[in-house]
Amino acid sequence: MKSLEASASEVRGRRSARARRKPLRNHGWVVLGVGLLALVFRVFGVQRANDVFIDEVTYADIARQIADGQMPSILGTPFFLHPPGSYALNGLVIRVLGLGGHSTDLALQLRWVNGVLGAVTVVICFLLVRRLAGLGPAVWAGVMLASDPFVLRMDGRLMMETPAGLAVLSGWLLVLLVLERNGRRSRLWLEIGAGLVFGLAIVIKDMTAVFTVVPLLTAVVWRRTIPPKMALRILVCSLVPYLIYLGLIVASGLLPEFLGQKSVGVLRMVGAVQMTGFNSVHSVSLTDRLIDLAGRFGTSYVLLGFSIVAGAIVAMSPVVKRRVVGLFSVFTGLVGIYSVFFGAAEEQFGYCVVLAALASTPVAAVMLVNWRPRLRGAVVTVAAIMAILSLFLGSQARSVVDDGLVRARDFMVAELPSSSKVGLTSVTGEFALMPHEGWEVLPSLQSLRDGGAEYVLTQGRPLSEGYGFASPEFLVWLQENARPVFTFTGPTSGDTVVWKLDREKLEAAVTGGLILPPVTGGYK
Repeated sequence: MKSLEASASEVRGRRSARARRKPLRNHGWVVLGVGLLALVFRVFGVQRANDVFIDEVTYADIARQIADGQMPSILGTPFFLHPPGSYALNGLVIRVLGLGGHSTDLALQLRWVNGVLGAVTVVICFLLVRRLAGLGPAVWAGVMLASDPFVLRMDGRLMMETPAGLAVLSGWLLVLLVLERNGRRSRLWLEIGAGLVFGLAIVIKDMTAVFTVVPLLTAVVWRRTIPPKMALRILVCSLVPYLIYLGLIVASGLLPEFLGQKSVGVLRMVGAVQMTGFNSVHSVSLTDRLIDLAGRFGTSYVLLGFSIVAGAIVAMSPVVKRRVVGLFSVFTGLVGIYSVFFGAAEEQFGYCVVLAALASTPVAAVMLVNWRPRLRGAVVTVAAIMAILSLFLGSQARSVVDDGLVRARDFMVAELPSSSKVGLTSVTGEFALMPHEGWEVLPSLQSLRDGGAEYVLTQGRPLSEGYGFASPEFLVWLQENARPVFTFTGPTSGDTVVWKLDREKLEAAVTGGLILPPVTGGYK
C-alpha cells in the first residue's frame, strides 16, 4: 500500500509536470522580481557595508597577477592553497574593464562582480526549489536568500564562496534537468554540463567536492536515486577542469610545491592543524561569537541548523529529484557541523550550508504539510516570520556604514604630514595599507620607539580578541597614553583609531622595561 507521502507526491508530480509544460514567461515576472531584489540588496552599500577583509586584498592581488599572465603567488611564493578559478574570473574582469590601483581599491571594485554573481545564485535557487516544491516555496527561498544577512556578508566581499556557491547550485539544477529529460541526446549534454559546472566549483574551491561529488556518488547507492552510468558520466566531466589545472602545474614543474601546500590545506580542513578559525588557540570562543552576532545573523543561524534536518527529510522522499537535493543538503550540513567541532571553523564555511538549507527547507516544509495538513497554518506562519526577519536583518546589514579601515587610510593620506611615521598593528592593516612610504608594521612599544613612529593605527576588536600582531595590553596602553586623532566605530572591527603618540611617554615606558611584545607575526 502506498504511503500518504508517496500518493501525494505522485499528484504533485503530475501537477508540476503540467506546470513545467507552461512557458517560463508565465512566472517570468516573479523570477525578475526575485533577481532584482537580490541585486538591490547586494549592490546597495557594496563598498561601505563591510570593512575590508584580509582575504579580499590577497585575492585581488592574485587576480591582478593572473590578469598580467603571471602564476599566482604571495610574497614571491607560488600560491596553491586554493585553486585559481575565482582569481581567473576576476583577472578576466580586470583585463576587460581595465581595473587597477592599490590591492585594497581593486578589491572594492571587484566586489561588484560578487554582487552580481550572488544575485544570479538567488535566481538559480528559486528555479531549483520551484522544480521541487512549486512557486510559493520557491518565492520564499528566493526572498530568504536574497536578504539573508550572512550570505550578504559573503556576497558583499571579494570571497571565493560566492562563485563557488553559484557553481554548486547551478550544477544541481542541471542534475534535476537530467532526471526530467527522456531524450538520450539532451540528457547526455545536460550530464556533460552538470559535470563541467561541478568541476568549475571544485576548481574555484576544492572543498566543494564534498557538496557535489560526494552526494552524487551517494545517490547511486541511496535508494538507487541516480543511475550509476549517469553518475559516472557526470563525475568524469567534473574532473576535467581540475585535471587541466593540475596539468599546468606539472608543466611548470611546481607539483612538489602544490602537494606541500595542499597537504597543509587538508590538515587545516580536517582540524589536525588549527591555524585560523574559531578552534584555533588564539581565537575567541565560537559560542561567545554566536551570541554576540545573534542580533545580526539570527535567521542565518536558524538556516544553518535546518540544513541537516531538512536535508534528511527530503532525502527520504519517494520523489527522485527531491532525494538528490536532500543528500546535497545533508552532506553540506555535516561538513558545517564537523568544521564547528573539529575542523577549521571559519565563518565562510557556512556559506554553502545556507544555500543547501534554502534548497531543502522549503521542500521539507511542503512534505510536512502534505503529511500533516493541519500544520499548514503553523508552517506558513513560521515561514512568514522568518522572511520578515530576514528582510529586516538584510536591510540592516546593507544600510550600516562599516568601512573604518578605508576611512582611516584616507584620513592619514589627507591629514597627516607626508613624512609621518605610522605604525600598523594588524594583519589586515599590513595587507590592505602597505606598501606606503613611512608606514610599517610596528606592533610593540619597543618597535614603535625604534621605528620612530609618530602615529599608530589600531582596530579594536581584532586586537582585543588576539587576531592582530599587537597584544590586547598594547591597545590598553595606547588608550591611557596616546591621543586619538581619528576614530570610527563599526560592527566588524569595533573602534578603528589613529593615535598620536607622545614620544616622551613612549620612551619612558620602554626604558622602564615595558615592551608589550607582539603576540603573532614574528615582529619585535
